[in-house]
Amino acid sequence: MCISNNDIKFCTCIEGDIYEIKNIYIWTLESYIGSKETMRLGKIMMPIDNFGNGISTENIIQKLKAGNIFDFDYIPQEKDTLRISYNAENYNDFKYFSLIFLNNNWQEGRNPAFRSIEKNIAEGEIIINPKNN
Repeated sequence: MCISNNDIKFCTCIEGDIYEIKNIYIWTLESYIGSKETMRLGKIMMPIDNFGNGISTENIIQKLKAGNIFDFDYIPQEKDTLRISYNAENYNDFKYFSLIFLNNNWQEGRNPAFRSIEKNIAEGEIIINPKNN
């Protein structure tokens, strides 16, 4: 069941492979398990901090500080990460940002991309509700 957090809902009620659905906002919550050695090299797409529709690092951090924004019981643990992305039909329109829980605070960032072992906690769609004027 989706819960409302003012103007944004974080829903886990998606059936099937969420990454196959295009032109939606997706969130993924993961816990840090540890690190691994790797020889993998690569270039990571640069994150943005504001999608321009109420989904921004600042807004989501404020909602996380205010309480649980998910439709399940969740208490953040050190190095948990929350990734928010727009799964665009056109790859050039894809955008994302990541938040990490460090020292009892959510902040912009993530665990090292190729060296981290993480476990999926939950994922779903972000529903943006129009503001009541």
